[in-house]
Amino acid sequence: MSSEQMAKARHILQQKWGYPTFREGQDVVINAVLERKNTLVLFPTGGGKSLCYQLPAVVLEGLTIVISPLIALMQDQVQQLLERGIQATFINSTISSREIEQRLANARNGMYDLLYCSPERLGTPIWEAELSRLDIDLIAIDEAHCISEWGHDFRPAYREIRPAFESIADSVTWIALTATATPEVRRDIRETLGFEDPVIVSKGFERPNFKWWVTPTDQKEKKLLEAVKRAGDMGSGLIYGGTRRNCETLSQKIEQRVGIRTRPYHAGIEAGARQRIQEQWIGGELPLVVATSAFGMGIDKADCRYVIHYVMPYTLEAYYQQAGRAGRDGIESYPLLLFKPSDLTVAGQRIKESYPGRKQLQHLYDVLCDSFELAVGAEMEKMREISVKALAKRSGFSPRICRSALNVLNQLGILRMVEHVTPQIGIRFIASRDYIRERIKSPGNQRKALFLDTLLRQYGAEAFGEMKFLDFDYLRKKLDISPNAVKKGLQVLQDHDQMLNYTFIGESPLVKLVDERQSSLRLSREQLEGHRNTLLKKLDYMRGYIRTENCREAYIRRYFGEERVSACGHCDNCLSREKPVRYLEDSDLLTIKQSLKKGGKTLGHLCRQFGWSKDRVKKSLSHLIREQKVITDAEKYVWIEEASD
Repeated sequence: MSSEQMAKARHILQQKWGYPTFREGQDVVINAVLERKNTLVLFPTGGGKSLCYQLPAVVLEGLTIVISPLIALMQDQVQQLLERGIQATFINSTISSREIEQRLANARNGMYDLLYCSPERLGTPIWEAELSRLDIDLIAIDEAHCISEWGHDFRPAYREIRPAFESIADSVTWIALTATATPEVRRDIRETLGFEDPVIVSKGFERPNFKWWVTPTDQKEKKLLEAVKRAGDMGSGLIYGGTRRNCETLSQKIEQRVGIRTRPYHAGIEAGARQRIQEQWIGGELPLVVATSAFGMGIDKADCRYVIHYVMPYTLEAYYQQAGRAGRDGIESYPLLLFKPSDLTVAGQRIKESYPGRKQLQHLYDVLCDSFELAVGAEMEKMREISVKALAKRSGFSPRICRSALNVLNQLGILRMVEHVTPQIGIRFIASRDYIRERIKSPGNQRKALFLDTLLRQYGAEAFGEMKFLDFDYLRKKLDISPNAVKKGLQVLQDHDQMLNYTFIGESPLVKLVDERQSSLRLSREQLEGHRNTLLKKLDYMRGYIRTENCREAYIRRYFGEERVSACGHCDNCLSREKPVRYLEDSDLLTIKQSLKKGGKTLGHLCRQFGWSKDRVKKSLSHLIREQKVITDAEKYVWIEEASD
């Protein structure tokens, strides 16, 4: 049976996706799934994970449930599937409860091959009521590392996935997929999902076309501009700028000083503009984007030649995943990390500060509940938008502490929080349908009549009973006016004409308490400090990657659990060793000794002081460290020999 299904899978691969053959490892995964074996997939970013469950979903007769953590990602994948003629849909907090009921009814009647949902959706009453009526064959868990507290994107709701499907857990096939999983995370995934003897398919973490590079510097901006100038002729690039301000500033300076067309990308840019930037970059019209970490999730662009990190990620998982957006076509590519000593200190401080104490969490929890007018013992019926700015004002905390506290409460399972990537406009008509139609037909302001008619057509009858949401950019395109004109028009219809109520969901998160309001949160020290300490340990591995004088790729591969790893031969450290051996000169050792005895120095300081190459200074320092005459302290090299001087 499996051989027949694999033959069918290969036919569908060509017919729907247009690929003549599978990528390495995909056929092994798909064959295991079709043989009804639980499967754990460890493919790098761009390795073709999504096909491993999308294609079996078309072959299998029943429904495939896909658990995905990002609303924007599930929407993009559903759109791509529909364009290929594959029936798919999603349910999440951006659509109304009535629409969710309709989509679940359609799924029950066999209208979809794939149904995407967030893990939080599995705990809702409507899902629990429908589960037994769905003909589910396969459950796919994307970004499965979110299950583990050892994972860099731990998400508590992921640990409730198996219990949510307990009634059918042993009668369906499971597939869990991730690009970044250490041995601890893999073990946690297997235990949490109840995988006793899964098929594990790993493509490994070797990237033979990558020249991994770390540049220590106190002049990041200067080095960035130099790197972009050198790499500009290679092809498209991506820079991770860290903050919105960095993205805006660096984008402008690159255009002015290097002459390469560049655009910033971050959540503060209007959704339609972000989409255009993304499409232009994928299509090759825009050579360079300076972005925050959200850019690139699910984007399939084969020919990105370089990825530069202007701001250091806090984990090797995040760094490997983001760097992996380069070189998907197998051609030589450059992941470059710009680093200065204070980066590690700042990162450690921010991790510690991002985990508020018990009193801070309790205070913010009380302020949040009060803002929703929620009494002790009362439950929240649905998710509601919360303004972090307003929460900061009411609590007396900074917006950063408020955001951190919300994240921790979410991680602890006290509330559920959904971040909106795509802004939404919600409308509920409060005037009758007949009255609105009369206003549309009446002579007078034709622009207003057209505006109102478009709203009525897009939102439909459902918006007369409850607030219905649509993507803001989708609505703007249908109205064919500017974003500000949309908001002004809705404001008039709400305040002056009193025909509707509207709400705008933009960057503010949606939150909902998991249980009724508590008078006092019961939080243990282990709960509060556990994940923070895990992130601090991960930061230590990031520090090790930056400071290692050995092969960088080998360091990454060992971190992810690979054994018997040899040097890659193409990272900066490996390439520096390939140069002709330069024998140490006693005069070099003496010169460095005299300098260090006057006080600790950085590698850069010594290079500038003597006008030597980094390689020349490194060789002398390595010798002195082995002889236990020099130690490193906070990025500085310090002379320690005393008695024999």
